[in-house]
Amino acid sequence: SFLPVPPDILNEDTSGDMSISEGENTTLLCRAAGHPTPRITWKREDGHPILIRKGARDYTKVEVYNGSHLNFWRLDRRQMGAYLCIASNDIPPAVSKRISLSVNFAPVIKVPNQLLGAPLNTDVQLECYVEAYPNTINYWIKNRGEMLLNG
Repeated sequence: SFLPVPPDILNEDTSGDMSISEGENTTLLCRAAGHPTPRITWKREDGHPILIRKGARDYTKVEVYNGSHLNFWRLDRRQMGAYLCIASNDIPPAVSKRISLSVNFAPVIKVPNQLLGAPLNTDVQLECYVEAYPNTINYWIKNRGEMLLNG
């Protein structure tokens, strides 16, 4: 008869923060000791469901994922975030570790209006939306030469 032992996450067998390129595969690992053997569950820190890819365009959403290996196949930017690995075995306290998953992707530019006209001596605003991770340095070039750094 073993004495009950509360869960303890084994840091050396558990993933740290990760930075992975979009489209690559990765696995978040979490291991814990204790008696009885702890169960491992995963949640997103922000409360959103975890997206699991089922096919090229197919995803399933789960509030909680069970198991020590959280596999990501062809990582998508929507899967970026902080994940909590939670170990519990009904002997309090349950313990958790936060693992941050960053998804790097090349800039995508959206331009609401590609052609703008305005009368002389009036104000006009050119807009350009950039989505990327990590953040970009944005600048404008006028007449293929002069660089404008004002956002």
